[in-house]
Amino acid sequence: MQKTASKGWQAATPWLVWSGGLAAFSLIGALIYLFLLNRPTAAVPVTLVQPEQGDIENTINQSGTVELRGQVTLKSPTEGAVERVLVSPGDRTRQGQTLLTLRYPERQTALANQELQIQRQIVTLERERVRIQEAKESLGVEIQKREDMLSLVREGAIEKQRFLDQESRIRDARATLRDAEAAVNAGVIELERLKLEKQRIQQQIQNSIVNSPIDGVVLDVKVRDGDGVELRTDLLTLGDPRQEFIEMQLSTLDAARIKVNQLARVSIIGPNAKIYNGRVQALYPQALQPEASDSNNRQSKQAYVPAVVKLNRPSGTLIPGAQVNVEIVLEQRRNVLVLNSEAVQRAEGQPFVWVRDRDNKAQKQEVDLGIEGLLTVEITSGLDLTQEVIIPPVEPPLKPGLPITVKNK
Repeated sequence: MQKTASKGWQAATPWLVWSGGLAAFSLIGALIYLFLLNRPTAAVPVTLVQPEQGDIENTINQSGTVELRGQVTLKSPTEGAVERVLVSPGDRTRQGQTLLTLRYPERQTALANQELQIQRQIVTLERERVRIQEAKESLGVEIQKREDMLSLVREGAIEKQRFLDQESRIRDARATLRDAEAAVNAGVIELERLKLEKQRIQQQIQNSIVNSPIDGVVLDVKVRDGDGVELRTDLLTLGDPRQEFIEMQLSTLDAARIKVNQLARVSIIGPNAKIYNGRVQALYPQALQPEASDSNNRQSKQAYVPAVVKLNRPSGTLIPGAQVNVEIVLEQRRNVLVLNSEAVQRAEGQPFVWVRDRDNKAQKQEVDLGIEGLLTVEITSGLDLTQEVIIPPVEPPLKPGLPITVKNK
């Protein structure tokens, strides 16, 4: 009997030891959990920002190409050869400035010959005018002789035949005067013809000098020194720097957000570039397909919408054909509450921020947004200028009531 009881006790001893150990382990775990649960949470270092009163914009950035309107293509006024091109693309020109000369030496020779003929005709005309004067004097003498003879004929002192001969001499003198006057008239007509021919030759020579019709900029020179040209051959193209435009190709998504007359800022692509203000002047009413040499390229490129920005004032420095950056202002608000965009988070579509309360703890606060800019966002409600907003750290995630400490700047 005693042996049986002793064997049962020996069998139960391991189970009792294991149960006691498990109970002790559980007690220790519970104590550790309670310790960790009640241990003070370490403060999370954060960066604080404050809302500010300021301006905010919603913009689109695009690239564009500088273009000059009012373009004029000068053509060759005659056939010949280019003697000298005096300008290059990009040069600014004044109205009346000589841009190009054509070689036309035979016209200079023709002009010299024409001037010589004119001088000869002038000399001939002067001789004919002298003849007129002489003929008039001779006619006057013969008429006076007839007057003197008239009384003598009446008195019978001279024969009537002598009087008739005098009448014949008067008729001859008058004929000589008429011939001289006719020769002068013909000479005057010939002189005018020679002068008109001279003007025609001079115009041909003038046509060999191509001058600028406007104060402009040389956009393209199509010929070189020594090139032969036909009548109305394109020589060079000028643009009007007072009509400065930016041509753009917008995506259909951006084009849907842009309207005519919206503010635009144009600058050269690069750091510290000067900004030129303008307005959206035109927006094409439909999208265009890009030109491509084959169907594969056509499918790989998206449709675009042409748009034009006109500068308020000519820049005087932008180079036609150059690529520039265009910032189009879609919306603009002034003197509103703005906040760093990094501070705004969203939960199920509702924007919110973390603010620091009086106990240096993080608290979640819902806000309403207005315009969202590149770096800042407009706060329309839910926040005021006195509150300090937390830039959420990556780790650990913020929770309501979590202690925070401000990072040293």
